[in-house]
Amino acid sequence: MIDLRRQLGSKRYVQRVRSIRQSCRPYRLDRFAIARGLAQCGAKIVVSSNTQEDTEQAAHALSKEGFDVAGVRCDITDRRDIGQFGTEAKRAFGKVDILFCVAVGPVSIGPVHESDLDALDNLLISTVSSNLALARQFLPEMAERRYGSIVMMSSIASQRASPLLGGYGAAKAALNGIVRSIAVEWGASNVRANAIAPSMVRTAFSKDFWGDPEREKVRMARTPAGRIAEAEEVVGAAILLASPAGSYISGQVLLVDGARSVT
Repeated sequence: MIDLRRQLGSKRYVQRVRSIRQSCRPYRLDRFAIARGLAQCGAKIVVSSNTQEDTEQAAHALSKEGFDVAGVRCDITDRRDIGQFGTEAKRAFGKVDILFCVAVGPVSIGPVHESDLDALDNLLISTVSSNLALARQFLPEMAERRYGSIVMMSSIASQRASPLLGGYGAAKAALNGIVRSIAVEWGASNVRANAIAPSMVRTAFSKDFWGDPEREKVRMARTPAGRIAEAEEVVGAAILLASPAGSYISGQVLLVDGARSVT
C-alpha cells in the first residue's frame, strides 16, 4: 500500500482558482475538494481568485479546517498579475513543487458554428495562453530542483465532441496539447505535466446540464456508472498526479468519467 501522506507531505501545492462569471463561489467548490484532499496528505496550499475578497474567503475556509494555507489574489487574464502571483506564491512557502491550473473563461453553450468569435478568442486566451503563462512562472525553478508536477484541468469535451460545448472542447483540447509539450520539453528535468479530464461533475458550473431532473436522467443514462460525478471523486486523480505515487505518469490526459468515454 502506498502511503500518500508520506509521499506528498514534503511537497508544496499551488491551487489556482479562477472566477467564472457570477458562479465563482459555487464553481470553486470542486477545486476546494482538490485543495482539501492534498492538504489532508500534508501539502501546503496557496489559493487564488481574481478578487481579494474571494481569495481571503478561500484561504480562511481552508485555514479553519487546520490546513497550512496562504491566499494570493490574481486575475488570470492579466499577465502582470500572473507574474506577481508567481513571486508571492513562491514567497509564501519558499518554493512551489506542484501547480494546479484550473482557469477557464466564460463558456458559451451552443453549436460551435454559432460561436461568437470574440468570445471564443477570449476563451482560448484564458484557457490556454493564461494557463501556460502561469506554468511558466514555476517551470524553471522546478527544473532546477529536478522536481515538479503541473496538472491542468481539462474536460471530457476535449476528447468527445459535444453539440453544445464545441468551443469549450476545442479550448480544452488545445490545453491538452500544452500539457503534452511541457511533458516532453521538461521531462529530462524530472518535471511532469498531466491533465485531468472529468465528465459531468455536480458543480454550479455544470448546473445547466443537471439542474433539471429530466436532463439529469438523460445524462445519467449515457454513463455506465449511472450517475453524475461528485466533486470529491476527482480528488483521487489529483493526488495521484501531484504526488510521487504518479512519478512515471506524464503527458497524459486522465479521464475521470464513469466509463462514459468508452461507450
